[in-house]
Amino acid sequence: MIQEFLIAKDTEDALKLKRNNPRSVFYAGGTEINRLNSTVDAKTAIGLSKLGLDSITDEGGSIRIGSMVTLQQLVDSDSVPQWLKDAALFCGSFTKRNMATIGGNMAMCSDHSYLAPALLASRARVLTATITEEGSYNEDNMPIREYHAYHTLFSGTLLLGFLISKDSRFVGSLRYANTLQSQAAVTVGFGATKNGEGVIDHVRVFAAVKGIGLQRLPSVENAIENGELTTKQDVQISVGHEVEAKDDTTGSSSYKRYIASVGIAQLFSNFISGGVK
Repeated sequence: MIQEFLIAKDTEDALKLKRNNPRSVFYAGGTEINRLNSTVDAKTAIGLSKLGLDSITDEGGSIRIGSMVTLQQLVDSDSVPQWLKDAALFCGSFTKRNMATIGGNMAMCSDHSYLAPALLASRARVLTATITEEGSYNEDNMPIREYHAYHTLFSGTLLLGFLISKDSRFVGSLRYANTLQSQAAVTVGFGATKNGEGVIDHVRVFAAVKGIGLQRLPSVENAIENGELTTKQDVQISVGHEVEAKDDTTGSSSYKRYIASVGIAQLFSNFISGGVK
């Protein structure tokens, strides 16, 4: 339970506060911290509202989105690609969309994330800041797949924002839940491009499965790139074999594997037929 609320005056101060308060958490929109039955276990919250991380900037070849940008800002922005707006609208509450942030949603890497499967499928880049034990401040720019793959190593890292490329990459995501307000049983993301010869490359396939976590499916990615999976049915079968799931209140393991496989197969089909979303 949060017993103390500190407001950071800048990014370096936020990192120092985090380092000096072992049971602390960065506070963005607060929708996860304040949620009933939240998994966040912290004594101190460190507010980030003064850090100036709430803007969306067109940088020519990419869009820079600050980590404190809310889901509703994503929906309202003319600069944000449609696939990211669609993912933000998975959050059915207008009030919650005005609180929840892109940084908070990605930082949790949760099994019910609205944005993470799409962001990971997009091959976005993550902008981070860290501070060493000696007090040296550093900023980094890394592929989002690395942030996901080594997520546990970034517990003391501050997310500054994201760089979304303006290239012709296809990105899509689908969410499956009992109601718009319910936590999803499965949310999937698929991204890919075609090179000059029409060959599929840079495939990314992710599935957030309730009770298991946020999974990357590399065997499916490789098989698509190698031309081993060429139809919607091929992809559905392959995903069904690779994705992990377990029974819980959102559905049985077989049901979750099925909807994950159907969802990713549909996104693959959309990519093949349309190319760009």
